[in-house]
Amino acid sequence: MTLLELNTFKKAKRFFRMLDMLRKVSITFEKPQEADIVIFERTNEDYIIPLCKDKKYFIADVPPRSINLKLPMLFGLLYSLIKKESLLASYYKYLFSVIKPKIVITFIDNSNRFYDIARLDHENRRYLAIQNGSRYDVLELNQEDSSRIFLPEFACLGNYEVDMYKEKKADVFKFYPLGSLREAYYRRYRTNKNDETIIFEFDLCVVAEASPDWDKLYPGVEDAIGKIAQYASRLASEDGLKMVIAGKRDVSNTNTRAYIHTIDSETNWYQKYLGVDCIIQPRVRNEFTTYETISKSRLSLALVSTALREGMSRGSRVLYCNFSDNSLWNFHSEGLISLNIDDYKLFKERVLNILSLSDTEYLNQTKEISSYSINNQKNSDAITELENLIHCE
Repeated sequence: MTLLELNTFKKAKRFFRMLDMLRKVSITFEKPQEADIVIFERTNEDYIIPLCKDKKYFIADVPPRSINLKLPMLFGLLYSLIKKESLLASYYKYLFSVIKPKIVITFIDNSNRFYDIARLDHENRRYLAIQNGSRYDVLELNQEDSSRIFLPEFACLGNYEVDMYKEKKADVFKFYPLGSLREAYYRRYRTNKNDETIIFEFDLCVVAEASPDWDKLYPGVEDAIGKIAQYASRLASEDGLKMVIAGKRDVSNTNTRAYIHTIDSETNWYQKYLGVDCIIQPRVRNEFTTYETISKSRLSLALVSTALREGMSRGSRVLYCNFSDNSLWNFHSEGLISLNIDDYKLFKERVLNILSLSDTEYLNQTKEISSYSINNQKNSDAITELENLIHCE
């Protein structure tokens, strides 16, 4: 096949892909209303909408539920074919040119679709991504793949992300290491409940990370996660400690994902490691039960859970355990709160050591890595900081 034939084939493939996309969505010819803010993707929209305050916002479904095919937009899409631009990104670019937002915001900071539209359109309006979780997926990217990352503005958890994205040579223009938005909502939730006093109910909290079929991509990682629960359960039995597993699967009736990822499937996965009597505390998203359980536990354990870093930011004691042979899953700093050797005796010694420390001793040994890993939001919380960012002129 000649180069000309190959290019013709690629253009035809892109054209038919566009037709297939059009086939799956409804078509509208109505001009969309203008808005000050676009929320890109509905995931966690309830966290973003309050940040908009009194500004008019538009939620851009990804992929789109309906396609606007007014003539200017249709011509724009055909032009993008000629320029070999992403069809979906081009569609949003022309859609946003009609809606005229000053800023586009997403809570899916690792979205390739957001990278693409931001790259195409960042000269016309602001693009802000809010970090949604720890980015081990970015950590494992090679330099060629990480070059796709394009974030004009990135509200991240802490300075660790600043260094990591710079090392990956990702295109990030502005970093705002302001902490976790979810954590900020949790703290306000507790304040609104007039429930500022924390009383420990558990000694050990294992944050659930059930990972069916992950071994296909990362051999050994399922057993590594299961062993955290096994070791914690064994230690609790030997030393008379109270252990809880904080569920990850949301059981809220309002969450459609609850029908896909159920507490039953999570329980079944952990039963392989803990037996049929395994009980997992269900996660209720709007009650921040995972964060609450971590706060009410003397020590929380996990492989990679972002909830541990968020717990660190409010002073909770944590231990990251990587019992696999894959260093990808190592916590980004060695020391008291990181254990990367699969040995029960070492696990028990480390856990009991952490539990034996006074608050001052624990703080002195962890404050440096904690402040580097995540902003503790003591001076100003992430909600306030993001509101100021979004509404600045």
